[in-house]
Amino acid sequence: MSLDRRPRAPFVTVGLVVLVVTALTVIQVRSQAEVARSLSGQDNASLAFLIDDLHSSNDQLAQEEQTLAGQRDALRSGGASVVDAQLSAEAQRLRIIEGLEPVTGPGVTISVDAPLNEIDLQDAVNNLRNGGAEAIIVAGRRVVTGSVIRRLGDGLEIDGQPVEGPWTFSAVGDPAQLAAAADLMTRSLRADPRVRSAGYLLSPALTLTATLRLRPFVYALSQ
Repeated sequence: MSLDRRPRAPFVTVGLVVLVVTALTVIQVRSQAEVARSLSGQDNASLAFLIDDLHSSNDQLAQEEQTLAGQRDALRSGGASVVDAQLSAEAQRLRIIEGLEPVTGPGVTISVDAPLNEIDLQDAVNNLRNGGAEAIIVAGRRVVTGSVIRRLGDGLEIDGQPVEGPWTFSAVGDPAQLAAAADLMTRSLRADPRVRSAGYLLSPALTLTATLRLRPFVYALSQ
């Protein structure tokens, strides 16, 4: 009896894509429910931000789901070359998400002169992400999903590196969504008595050169 030893990478990849599409659908439904619960007891300004963030998040999830569905269909109908191209593109995308590669694209730079704290910085990063940002730099430091912003003594640090104002927040992503997010952010900041000035500049080709170093694994070794 002969055994079928043909490569199964395309079928494994298709399965993974299908799993991610399903997960995104579940996340979208849960996100809507969680935001709905958080609306009670909020003031009008907070409600405006929450509703705008919800719409932006839903749009991003729908776009991501559509993209993954297209990848799934392409993988089902294509051969090994299609799989290789998809995996190469996904690897590059993951390097950008992890902050390992410089990026160039439409973006915005927000400048703020104020004694901001760690919560202010994290709120700004979250608003930019919800506004379609695909890569973010805060005070010259690349910020990714796992970045830690915290207070250290009288100062602030991002991923263990000290940062200080005046503050600049640069992001590359969807130009229309980023413009709307920047406008909302600066109007909110100008209403804060701590803020001396706040403004933003849109760019059709903003380059973010700051990158992170890939940390070597010391204890988690492959078998």
